Amino acid sequence: MYRKKMRGMYISKKALKTQFDPFKFPRETYLLCKLRWGESDRSWIHWVKNYPGDYYHAEVYFLEKIFRMKPYNNVKCSITWYLSWSPCVNCCCEIVYFLERHENVNIDIHVARLYFKDSERTRRGLKKLARSAQVNISVMNMEDYKDCSKNFIQGGADDFWTVNFESEITKNCLKLWDILEDLHL
Repeated sequence: MYRKKMRGMYISKKALKTQFDPFKFPRETYLLCKLRWGESDRSWIHWVKNYPGDYYHAEVYFLEKIFRMKPYNNVKCSITWYLSWSPCVNCCCEIVYFLERHENVNIDIHVARLYFKDSERTRRGLKKLARSAQVNISVMNMEDYKDCSKNFIQGGADDFWTVNFESEITKNCLKLWDILEDLHL
């Protein structure tokens, strides 16, 4: 049995700040999603989270329970994910498997922090994910945080990232670059 994860379009300012602060280490994973079909300028937004011990992780829950392919499935679909944690090895494999079945889907993944960044299994999973031509994975930058504030807080929010965590963003970027290094050669 799993808890319902689907929450709607907006999260609280407190949840966004707590879950996506790279200095904090919450146990839940939040996934904020913007999805666009074809050449449309409009994005559908949604968010989900998983709780520790849940059967579904947020990424897999989104792909299996939220995402629905349009009947005219040759239309390009662009998905942007803002994740509070990078995908675990199992989620990396599930995402790759999903994309193999949906060649018209691209996923742009932005992460606030890296999950088990020193685990060789996790590193291999992230490399496998990054090898997919349909995936772009990066660490969230300040523009990503502003985009989340604007799109996932009802009515938008002013720049409320008062803690200076750009140094932690830089550390996470360097660590992700290190993990994916052989892909950049």
